[in-house]
This record gives sequence, structure tokens and C-alpha cells, in this order.
Amino acid sequence: MAKLFQQGWLFIKSIYLGTEKVVLKNVILHTENTYEQAKIKLIFDYAFFYIVLLMSFLFLNMLSQNRVNLLLIPLMMTILVISLLLLGKGVPSKTVGRYTSFFTLVVPMLSSFFNNQDLSPKYTLIWIMSILLCYITVNLLTAVAWSMVLCGYMIVIAYIKLNHIHVYVSPGYSSAFQYLANPVIVGMYLLFLIRALGQYYRNIISMEQWRTAERQKQHLSLINQNLTKQFLLVKGFSRSGKSAFVKGELDLLEACFTEIEKQCGSAIDYLNDSQE
Repeated sequence: MAKLFQQGWLFIKSIYLGTEKVVLKNVILHTENTYEQAKIKLIFDYAFFYIVLLMSFLFLNMLSQNRVNLLLIPLMMTILVISLLLLGKGVPSKTVGRYTSFFTLVVPMLSSFFNNQDLSPKYTLIWIMSILLCYITVNLLTAVAWSMVLCGYMIVIAYIKLNHIHVYVSPGYSSAFQYLANPVIVGMYLLFLIRALGQYYRNIISMEQWRTAERQKQHLSLINQNLTKQFLLVKGFSRSGKSAFVKGELDLLEACFTEIEKQCGSAIDYLNDSQE
């Protein structure tokens, strides 16, 4: 069983790396800002792994013959594929993040509404994830707006339940099946949450480390160029001083020593300044 799981994960990983290369290769190359790169990769991870999850959920809903979800899951997968295409076209992460977070908030609301107004963790987790995605990739104001939409939906559900209003329920919906499926679905959502957000922060750290290493490399190269230039000058003045000493030109010899001292002092000052 463990071997089968490992093979399945390696298969998904190979698809992930291939898709990432196709979608993000040119986008990342043309994006210099570390934070923007991390947001792009977050949206990509969110869309890709959500599609993988939805494939599993589609199978579960085939077992329960839930007609509403059998329509909404392909719709959601299409929306996420469009998100990947928008990223590949170079659309700003803010725009793609707003689009993706909104539809991954609203479509599960439709599923919840037509599945007996279900507010179980399998819906609340993805709503929270959608709002977090919006907060990270768009801005706080939009995230608050999405939160208000969610709160409004919950108020509507509370009104329906308290007043015992009859609402259409999807054929195939079964409370018993939902209780059995909830632990599996919630566990998968938690792995999804850890993978998407955890990788986002790891990407920021690794990208910043890479940029710091590049800056240090450029700084060391600049120091090397300046010191090489000054040492060449010192070498030239020492040769001139040697020639002046042989010829007995004491004034020229003194001038060469003065220049050598000046260049050595300049090199020491430059090293001290670079350390500061």
C-alpha cells in the first residue's frame, strides 16, 4: 500500500513539475520581485492541487450519485484550468488571485446550498483557504469583502434553517454518506492547505536566500575588481620607484612611495567601507 501511494505521489509530482515548467517558465523569468514570484507560485500550487483534489471528490460523488456536485466539480476544475492559463499568459497575480479566490468561494457555496445547506468542515476549510489566498495575492480590502460575502451566506442559511424553509436538495445527498466521507475530505483539504501555504512561505525564504547570495556574489566581484585595479597601480608605482632608485632620481622615488602609500590606504578604506 505504501509503495502504491509513493508511486502515485511520484506520478503527480512529475505532472506537477511538467505543468509548472510549461505555465510558469516565462512568467517567472520576467518577474524580478521575489514577493510577486512567490504569489504566482502560490496561485499555481493552489489551482494545480485543487484540481487533483477535485478528481478524487468527483469519484466520491459518483459513488453517492450527487447530481449537483457532479455538475459543479467539473465547473470548478474548468475555472482552475482557466486560472493556470491566465498565469501562463502573464496576467498579473493580483487579477488571477481575485478571480480564483472568488470562484473557489462561490462555487462551494452553491454546492453547500443544494446539499441541504451543509456547513461542515469540508466547506468551511475551502472558504477559509479562498479568503487567505485573496488576502495574500490581492489585498486586505478584497479579502474583507469576500469575508462579508461568506458571512452573508451563513446568515441566509441561518434564516432558512430557523424558519424551516424548504429548499431543493440534490438527489443523491445522504447524511450518512456525508458523515463517512467527511474525515477523508477534511484530511485531504488539510494536506492541501499545508502544501499550498507551507510551500508559499518556503518559496519566499528560498527566493530571498538566492537573491541575497546573488547580491553578495556581485558585491564580492565589485570588491575584487577595485582591489585588482589598485594593486596594479601599486605594482606600476613600485616598478617606477625601482627605476628611479637605480637612476638616483630621489624626487621621483619619493613620489612613487607616496602614491603606493595612498593606494594601499585607499584599498584598506574600501575594504572597511564594504564591511560596514
